[in-house]
Amino acid sequence: MEINLRKFSDIVDKHHKKIIVIWIAIFLISIPIAIHLFSIVSYNVTGSSGGSTDSGSNNLQLIVSVSNNSFSNGTKAFFENISNNFAYKNITSLYSVEYNLINSSYYTIKKNAEIALDSAYLEYNLTPKTVPESLNNTIISKIANEIEDKLNNSNIIEHNSSYGFIVGIMKGYYNSSPLYVINNYNYTDYPIIPSSNDTLTLINYNHTTMISTVNNSNYSFVNAYINKVSKNYGVTSYVTGSSGLSSNIESETNFGTFLAIAIGVLMVIIVTGLIFRSPIAAFVPLIVYGVDLTIAFSVFYVIYHIILNSTVSFFDPALAAILMLGISTDYLVYMLYRFKQELKNDHKESVKISVRGAGAAILVSGTTVVLAYSILSGFNLAFLGSTGILDSVGVLIVLLSAITFMPAILISLGKKVFYPNFKKGFSFEKIFSRLAYFDYKNRYFIISIFVIIIAISAYFFVVYQPGLNFIGLLPSSSSKTAFYLATNNFKFDPIDPLIITINNTQNLNQTAIYNSISSMNGVKYVRLTSENDSLQMLTYLKPLGFSTPALNDYNNINNYLENSKVDYNISGLQVFLGSSVKSMNGAVPFLILSLGAMIFFVLFIILFSVYTPLRLVLLILANVIAANGVTLLIFHYILSLPFISIAQIFLITSIMGVGVDYDIFLVMRIREYVKEGKNNFEAIRLGLVKSGPIVASIGIIFSMVFLSLLASGVPIIQEVGFIVAVGILIDSVISVLFIVPSIMFLLQKYNWWPGLKEYEHNK
Repeated sequence: MEINLRKFSDIVDKHHKKIIVIWIAIFLISIPIAIHLFSIVSYNVTGSSGGSTDSGSNNLQLIVSVSNNSFSNGTKAFFENISNNFAYKNITSLYSVEYNLINSSYYTIKKNAEIALDSAYLEYNLTPKTVPESLNNTIISKIANEIEDKLNNSNIIEHNSSYGFIVGIMKGYYNSSPLYVINNYNYTDYPIIPSSNDTLTLINYNHTTMISTVNNSNYSFVNAYINKVSKNYGVTSYVTGSSGLSSNIESETNFGTFLAIAIGVLMVIIVTGLIFRSPIAAFVPLIVYGVDLTIAFSVFYVIYHIILNSTVSFFDPALAAILMLGISTDYLVYMLYRFKQELKNDHKESVKISVRGAGAAILVSGTTVVLAYSILSGFNLAFLGSTGILDSVGVLIVLLSAITFMPAILISLGKKVFYPNFKKGFSFEKIFSRLAYFDYKNRYFIISIFVIIIAISAYFFVVYQPGLNFIGLLPSSSSKTAFYLATNNFKFDPIDPLIITINNTQNLNQTAIYNSISSMNGVKYVRLTSENDSLQMLTYLKPLGFSTPALNDYNNINNYLENSKVDYNISGLQVFLGSSVKSMNGAVPFLILSLGAMIFFVLFIILFSVYTPLRLVLLILANVIAANGVTLLIFHYILSLPFISIAQIFLITSIMGVGVDYDIFLVMRIREYVKEGKNNFEAIRLGLVKSGPIVASIGIIFSMVFLSLLASGVPIIQEVGFIVAVGILIDSVISVLFIVPSIMFLLQKYNWWPGLKEYEHNK
């Protein structure tokens, strides 16, 4: 590698102007393409095309209306107002159901009554004109009682006092017409009302909350109109559904992403400026980052829109941008730091030495990061399908610019990049020399404390299984509020039922299956429908559809049906989320093994050592476990927010990819001193002195960059940003500055076994 890097540095030196021109040309071409990336971003968090009352269709806007009495005339007037502005056939609500029922009941009763009256008159050889009034009243009363008895035995409707309504229909009274009843009565006073089977998911048990749906794809229009008119009728209404959630996420995410990147950039400027005490050195990495990000976004658009004809998840551009900012800062600041250490009269030679030294570490760490995210994309996990591809491509672009574009800039600028501070050394290197002695003296104690902490964290890592409660990590909005209101006020989730279809039911005990599912703890209500030889059950669960308890209830139902050996199919939000959680949690051990094997293999080839790559893999895994524990403690136990599988998966991939950087930066520098003839202690001490400050600095910068995601306003992005920031902070500060040196002090020659024969000759 060293020989190849020597030749490569000569090429960069010879063609540095051409390299700069090429990068700038690609950047300019990429600008108009990169802008289109946000046109293919998907803000949908339901991920399902069916199985939900509304969340499977962006054309269906769900309205949750709350009032003191949802059956009041004011609420009815509110609904009639909606009906006047949207096609009646496109609206489903309690009032559309009763409207159809009152009309159909009226004409059904009238038809049956006319047949019965004609038969009665024929029996007495009378006509309506010749029948005596007293006899006519007797006949009408008898027929009315018979019809009312039939209504009593009906499963379709319920009634209060329908006798007078039936009599009024037969006598032609005006106050028995459908229009009069609907306009002048409250819902609870109707002579005939829909049964609870028809209205259970439209109105809650104490009549304070009503759910309606409007078939209109323009969420913004529906939301604006509903908010405007509902206040006039004493009703509070919320428009929700998949398009509602998506709209709220889009507005929050776009602004939050811009704010997070702005804060991250500011942090990079401040910390980098403090390290080098130079405004030019502070801004050069950001200029390179801007070029990299623009090119990366254009490549993302080409891959997903033109090649794959697909979309990217809403948090992917934000995470990719922040990841590239962190990685870019790591590599470019490390290159700057090494350049300043090596700076001599011939600055071109100093750049070439930096490329051979820092470039080797950057190349190794960059390769592991690209491979890590490539492995993640291979698992094809829900919501993370585009994450692995985007991040691996982004990091690859950063890697290429770090070993070509950045050295070319340094060759062009020379010492001026550090204006006005041209001093070669760094004042804080003495502190890290004392740190090496501290680590050596306390190596057993440091390792023991770390092992105890990791053991405690490992327990929660194994025992606590994260879920996918997205709605708990979405920004506060009316759409989010509606989901919680509906579930709380109905005492079950009326929005996202499970749809269970059982085929080939001829020889099955359908009643037993229905009763078994209905009696399960998490099931509130099962609506049964049959068609031909299949059985369909709309199963409403007590917990919110996004929540972990709802996923557990789905698993229980699915296990029961599977054990019953029936031909069945289940669809719904819980099915999609449940299968996604299962695949993510199941992928964790395989992801760890895959990434661990990849890291070990790459480092073994580079270092030709067994123990150092193995130690590095185990230590990074320990850092993952520790960061997982800290995030679980803060987000779940303190803030009472859901801890989701996506955060854990992203943590594992990022730390086992990016976290390698800091260890490699230190180990590769120690290895240089060993090859120069230094003994184990001196090589580690000098490695800490020369690389420790910059490793800690870029680690802190990377952590601050990801912590900037806390300003995004989107809790799901905040959780991912926090967990990665904690992992990087643990890895770059605690692990690299304390744990790694302590272990290397203990291993001595085994740090390099079986390679690096130079060690055997060192004193």
